Amino acid sequence: MSLIYSYPMSFALPDNYAARIPLNDELHAHPYEPLTPPERVVSIAMLADQQHSEAEASHLQALCGHFGEPAPTDPERWHIDLGKLRVKVENHQEYTRYKFVRKLDVAPLEDPYGESPLALLPEGWLAALPGKMLVAMDICVMPYPEGASHRGLLDEFSPHFDKTTLTASQVGRSANLAMTDFRVREDGMTRMLIFSKAKLPSQIGRLTHRLVAMETYRMLALLALPEAKRLLTELPQADARLTELTHAISDGGGADDETLMHQLTTLAAFVEKLVATHYRRFSATHAYFDLVFKRLDELHEQQVETVSSLGGILGRRLEPARTTCDAVSHWLDQLASRVGKTTGLLGTRIDVEHAKQNREMLSAMNRRFQLQLRLQQAAELLSIAIFTYYTVNLLDYVVQELAVLSGAPLESLLVKAIAAPLLALSAYLFIRRLRSKREM
Repeated sequence: MSLIYSYPMSFALPDNYAARIPLNDELHAHPYEPLTPPERVVSIAMLADQQHSEAEASHLQALCGHFGEPAPTDPERWHIDLGKLRVKVENHQEYTRYKFVRKLDVAPLEDPYGESPLALLPEGWLAALPGKMLVAMDICVMPYPEGASHRGLLDEFSPHFDKTTLTASQVGRSANLAMTDFRVREDGMTRMLIFSKAKLPSQIGRLTHRLVAMETYRMLALLALPEAKRLLTELPQADARLTELTHAISDGGGADDETLMHQLTTLAAFVEKLVATHYRRFSATHAYFDLVFKRLDELHEQQVETVSSLGGILGRRLEPARTTCDAVSHWLDQLASRVGKTTGLLGTRIDVEHAKQNREMLSAMNRRFQLQLRLQQAAELLSIAIFTYYTVNLLDYVVQELAVLSGAPLESLLVKAIAAPLLALSAYLFIRRLRSKREM
């Protein structure tokens, strides 16, 4: 009884999430290229960003036009079958990988690197690829000869490599043999030779893809090494300058704090510039190193007798570079953190000093205000006394004139005794009223 059921296609489904299809297709973004030995594979990784995307598309369309083939519709993944030559292009975030595969009629045991797929390309097309070349691998994939052994194949084909750096490993679950020397030869290529025992084209295709990815990630991971070495000459100077400023801060304060803050902010700007310039590269390098060793684990490699294995030489040679990049990245992060803490510490001390100065200034202003208030009150009392004195004398003069005119006797002293308190009280109440209006 069949377990495969046929469903009608007329069901109305809910609306798709906007990114559903791209998210689902991400699983199939970079499929393996099935390989049936003998085949020759050339993989080239070009450092290119989004600015090169139009130039890349135009360049590939020119290739299709040369062979009279229609250009693929997917700009992210190009796969062109030109008969004896297959071209696959993968766009990644900071590089584009071009893979050229040529089917060979017979295994080239005499000269594995004789028939290059690049010979089938139009003249000048390869040299005009947009971007800068970072990786160029020339891989010959041959079926594992019957009755052969790893040791025998190494002895026979080692003349095609630099024996001083020759590495070989048994890779994959099918006990395939891979050998390379990681050398860039005069033709600009790094050679690799694979003898496959795999039964399925997808198996050897997957194995080749992992080896290519491992080499590509290795080179991408090392992009940060020149920058790390250059920073090793700059960071000690910045670190020493920070130490000097920290000692100056701890030794004293006062008027020099503003100068120290200016010097510290200048150093902070320099360090933050370094962080902003190199953060992305160091982060990517850390991820690429992890991918290199992840691809190595996926190879299930085993050492071939006394020959250096892929994992062995990569572990020994890459670990110092990885340690250097990680150490410089950590140093840069720590330096930025220390500069920030020192700036905050000095800023706090300056703020405390400013607050102290503000309190002293307010206290002085308060004392001056109290003095001015007392002077004002004294002036008001003096004004009342002066007003009372002159007004009483004026009133006494008027009263005396009235007494002369009326003939009635009036005591001048009595008039002054009665008028003085009344006038002083009136003046006091008047001044108090004016003061109340000013304070409202």
